[in-house]
Amino acid sequence: MLNGDVRSKFLGNVPLVAETLTVRELCTAVSAVVADALPDEVWVKGAISGLKRSSNGHVYFDLIEPTDDVGATPGEVLPVALFNSKRTIVNSILRKSGAVRMTDGLEIRIRGKVAYYPAQSRIQLVMSLIDPAYTTGQLAVARQALLDKLRAEGTLRANAEHPFPVLPLRVGLVTSVGSAAFVDFEHELGLSGYAFSLHLHDARVQGADAVTDLAAGIGDAGRSDVDVVVVIRGGGARSDLQPFDSEQVARAIARCAKPVVVGVGHEIDHSVADEVAHTSAKTPTAAAALLVEQVRGFEWTVTDAADRLAAITAGQLEAAAATLADTGHRLAVAASLATSAHANHLDTAAMRLGERGRAAADRAAARLDGADIRVRALDPAATLARGWSIVHTGDGRLVRAAGDVAAGETLVTTTGSGTVVSTVTDVDAVTDDATDTGADAGGREA
Repeated sequence: MLNGDVRSKFLGNVPLVAETLTVRELCTAVSAVVADALPDEVWVKGAISGLKRSSNGHVYFDLIEPTDDVGATPGEVLPVALFNSKRTIVNSILRKSGAVRMTDGLEIRIRGKVAYYPAQSRIQLVMSLIDPAYTTGQLAVARQALLDKLRAEGTLRANAEHPFPVLPLRVGLVTSVGSAAFVDFEHELGLSGYAFSLHLHDARVQGADAVTDLAAGIGDAGRSDVDVVVVIRGGGARSDLQPFDSEQVARAIARCAKPVVVGVGHEIDHSVADEVAHTSAKTPTAAAALLVEQVRGFEWTVTDAADRLAAITAGQLEAAAATLADTGHRLAVAASLATSAHANHLDTAAMRLGERGRAAADRAAARLDGADIRVRALDPAATLARGWSIVHTGDGRLVRAAGDVAAGETLVTTTGSGTVVSTVTDVDAVTDDATDTGADAGGREA
């Protein structure tokens, strides 16, 4: 129920029937109250939520009270409408600042007229201006606070403790696949001619889901079979790069099991992710060039080592060849001298051997002649020629004594000129004693 002053001021002559108002009357009264309480435009600060752009150029979003509780339902919500006529002015201000682009989660300070719209039964702010310096300052303050926090924990340079790979050919790439940054990065690697292998982790790099996507992609890449993890994004407004200033992404980089290279934005952009990463590159292309240079450095090192090894080997081979040639020459000279000495020795030995051989042959010939004389002297034929004879029985037994034969036996007598066959008619044998005496006497006579 309206008091008299309010009724007379806002309802005029509207008839009062049992103090009951029509919907129009009430909406008109509310509009009048709002307009009377806030007759001029006001500055309001808060965070953007649910930003939508309509086909007719109008922009709608809610301005909420910022909170540190992630995912918490905002307690206060102010609908905001930026109509196309004012959007041109706001965009011009944002372009001149170069640092801010309106997006969900961004804290802003804006100016507008508070109005009540009966058709929708809601109060909203009709936006007319924006203060980009406020947003830039808020981003800088939040960024510095996070850096101080990470530094105090000792995690700011945790990823930098991983040794950078000597040959980073297997690359875990976290980015929006198909974006300009992705194309530039892949093109730079392709131009190198090296056998890079990309393991892609597609992630949003802007908007409400960017922080979660990036953190998950970095974690997955760090657990995969890669040499290095690379996080890239193309340039944009400072507010577009806000996900790379988030604590969740920073901690994902710090915890990553592989060294992380970050190449985000343009040369002048520098985010918390750059500070936490093992290595920061100015752009996505520069991040690719960094990997190419690392591989090229490895190639040069190997080539230089191979050249030095070849030079050392050639020098050693040359020295060995010279040593071998000198040794061969000295060996040939020594062999020649040794051969000559041995030849002389052999000649002397052969001469001595010849002389000794001839002397030995002469001595042997003399001994042989003496033996021949003795043999001839003992030859039975010579004995027979001197008048001796040999008697055998008919069956070939040698007759040495008369007792060796009996009367009637046939005897064969061999003389120097032939044989005589005879028959024994009588045997006059000498007794054993006489025989023995005769043999002894004969022996003595001999």
